[in-house]
Amino acid sequence: MFPRALLLAGGVLTAGCASPAARPSSHPAPVASASCLIATDSTGPDRPITAAFQDPADAARSRRAESVTTPIRLDCQGRTLPALAVAWSRDSTARFWTLELREPEPSDGVERWTAAALAATWRADPEANAALEWGGVESLVPIDARRVVVGFSAPALELPTLFADRALGVTYGAGRPGIVPAPPGGDLRDAVDRATDLIQTGDPDLLDYARQQPGLTIAPLPWSRSYLLVLPSWSPGAGTMVPADTAAFRAGLARDVARTDARVPEAPFWWKQRDACLRSGTSVPRRERLHAVVYSAADGVARDLAERIVALAERSELTARGLPADSFVTALHAGGAVAFVLAVPTHAPLLCRETAAWPPQVAVVPLVETRMHAIVRRGVPPIVVEWDGTVRAAGAGEKSRAR
Repeated sequence: MFPRALLLAGGVLTAGCASPAARPSSHPAPVASASCLIATDSTGPDRPITAAFQDPADAARSRRAESVTTPIRLDCQGRTLPALAVAWSRDSTARFWTLELREPEPSDGVERWTAAALAATWRADPEANAALEWGGVESLVPIDARRVVVGFSAPALELPTLFADRALGVTYGAGRPGIVPAPPGGDLRDAVDRATDLIQTGDPDLLDYARQQPGLTIAPLPWSRSYLLVLPSWSPGAGTMVPADTAAFRAGLARDVARTDARVPEAPFWWKQRDACLRSGTSVPRRERLHAVVYSAADGVARDLAERIVALAERSELTARGLPADSFVTALHAGGAVAFVLAVPTHAPLLCRETAAWPPQVAVVPLVETRMHAIVRRGVPPIVVEWDGTVRAAGAGEKSRAR
């Protein structure tokens, strides 16, 4: 599920898309509009957009979103948009979905992807193959040059969001100006001063600084990260770590603890469907059990949340401990601590993949949701915001709707 609305400072975000209903027709109704856009009154020709990112993972997602085309796209409100596939339909059982691939435009500068080539590419690529498996895909059958039938293990009445996963993206179209890294050196405040086109950050001090500078637009991105308290089955439980008044507790975390734009988590929560991912006989390796609330050492928000939770606990021996990323994943998989504070995507097209590192049986307490902001210099070419807060340069058709 996705938020019904996304507000953007200054009213520079536009989103007006229609999501085609899943039905057994050969051609779903076309989508009427493009993805969400950050438009800054650009009138010049296309050019590269220099960018700096607080989180290297956001930079990597941006690069990937620009380099591949997925079967469908999801905009910043979770609405379905055509991409490599221009039409889709399901059969009467809802287990078989047919994707119809687009014919390239002359400006694309590329031969079309055939259904057979796409299916072969997915089968040959380990990451794509894993995504298909996580998504419950059992078969890929090209039926002609433009149509491929995807068979699922369970019915899906609506088009599976698996098809928006970038693991299924392929190279499509000629190269065009896009987002490029800003020159290295200094911190993100220096990037503001050096007239970098786009800066993605959650730092409230940097955002305050940017608001004082002329010629900049501040755009809040989607709520894309959820912080959870995960307790393995052997853990004594949340106890006083989570007060009885959970609403006030979460509001306090969002207001006073998370040093970024945060709010109380909003249901529905995708991880409540995790039981469908568990396989019988699943076991995890035994290892030392830490009497600690453990978090990834590189995540400052997780650290602050873990320290507040420990401060509320009655057990004097409980500590907050940060672990390197690899060690954190290993400890989480083994259930090797009293509790874990971890960040997950607020929306998960492949929920089984997102929880693959969790121990089999856990209790989950949502803590806060957070979002980044985009600092955009006026006159920059339009920027698209995707469902997970990823930013990329707008394509030709998308740019026409920004004006």
